[in-house]
Amino acid sequence: MKKIQIILLLIVIQVCNAQEYKKINYSTVSYERNSMFSTNSIVITNINKSKLSKGFYEMIIKKNGIKFYISEKGNVDGVFKEYDSDGLLKCKTVLKEGMLEKVIYLDSVGRTTDSLKIVNKDIERYDNTLKKWTMKTSLVYSNYSFYENGTVYMESYGRNKDDIKAITYYKNGKIMTDVINFYYEKDYDSLGGLTRQVDYNWITKEIQTLYYENAKLKWKIIVFDENKIWNADGKITRNKKTNNSAHKSKSYKIETDYYPSGKILQINSKDGKLKQYTEHGVLIKEIPGGIIKMADDMQEKEVNYENAENKTYKIEEVDVKSDFPNGINAFYNFCDKNFVKPSEVELKGKIHLSFVIERWLPYKY
Repeated sequence: MKKIQIILLLIVIQVCNAQEYKKINYSTVSYERNSMFSTNSIVITNINKSKLSKGFYEMIIKKNGIKFYISEKGNVDGVFKEYDSDGLLKCKTVLKEGMLEKVIYLDSVGRTTDSLKIVNKDIERYDNTLKKWTMKTSLVYSNYSFYENGTVYMESYGRNKDDIKAITYYKNGKIMTDVINFYYEKDYDSLGGLTRQVDYNWITKEIQTLYYENAKLKWKIIVFDENKIWNADGKITRNKKTNNSAHKSKSYKIETDYYPSGKILQINSKDGKLKQYTEHGVLIKEIPGGIIKMADDMQEKEVNYENAENKTYKIEEVDVKSDFPNGINAFYNFCDKNFVKPSEVELKGKIHLSFVIERWLPYKY
C-alpha cells in the first residue's frame, strides 16, 4: 500500500512539473491568429519561424496574459488561455494541433458564456451583378464578447479575418452600434435614439453621414473620393493619389446644417459656395469658396469667412438688432413701471434683469 502511495505521489509531482509555464517575451516569437476558415487557428513560433520546443508557455501581450502548450509537432495544442490585465481568465480556446475546435468565454465570476460557432446565417452581402446589397445565406462565424457581469457587449459575424456584421450593446441591453461593413453604420444613445448613420451608395460611389440630435436631423455630409475603389466583392479600398500636378480632382464634400424644424440652415455645396437661409427658407448670404466661423474673441460676435486661399474677410451685417419703440429711455421707463419693487423700508441696491430680445442664428464653426 505504501509503495502504491509513493508511485501516485511521483505521478503527481511529474504532472505538476510538466505544467510549469516557461515565461517568454512576446518580442521573441511570431504570433498569428487566423480565422477558422484558415489552415491553423493559432500559430506561435520563434521569430525566425522555427518551431518552439514542446512544453507549457506564458507571455504578456498588451498587458493581457496568455498561456498555451506546444506539442511535439510544434503546434499549439489543448487549451489556449487568455487573461485580462487583472489576471482573470476571460477566454479558453480549445485546439487540436493548431486547429480550432471551440472557444469558451467566461464572465467576471468564471461562468461559461456563449462561444464562437460556425453558422448559416441570412446576412446582407453585395451582389455585383445586381449592383446592390441583398440578403444571402452564408456560412459565417458568430462571435460574442461580454461585459464583466456576463451580459453581451458585442456579437459579430464574419468570414476570414473581417467581420461582415457587428452589433454592440449598452449594459442595459440597448443597441450601441449596428454595422455592416461598407453598407451602413448606425450609432445610438443609451435610450435607443439614433445619433449617427452612415450609408454607402454603391451607385453614385458617395458616402453619406447623418447626425441627429433629439431625434432630429442636425447635420448631413456627403463625400465622394475619387481615390476610393468600390470593389466587386463589396469592399472599399483606397488607391494612391496621383502626382500629376495638372490633374483636376473630382473629389468633393457637401455639408448641410438644419434647423430643429428640419429646414436647411446652411449648405456648403461641392462647387465651393456657402449659402445660409432663415428658418422660413429665405437666402441670407451666399459666400463663394468659404466657411462661416466666429472670430477668436467670441464676445465681439464678429462673423468672418475664409476663402480657398485662407484669407479672412468680414461679412457685412445681415441682421438688424431689435430697438424698443421711442428709444432706450422709453424702454427704461417701461421696466421701471412694470417691475414690482420689494416693500421693505429703506431697501437699497441694484436690480439686475436678464432676458432675450434677439434670436440667435446657430452658426456651425
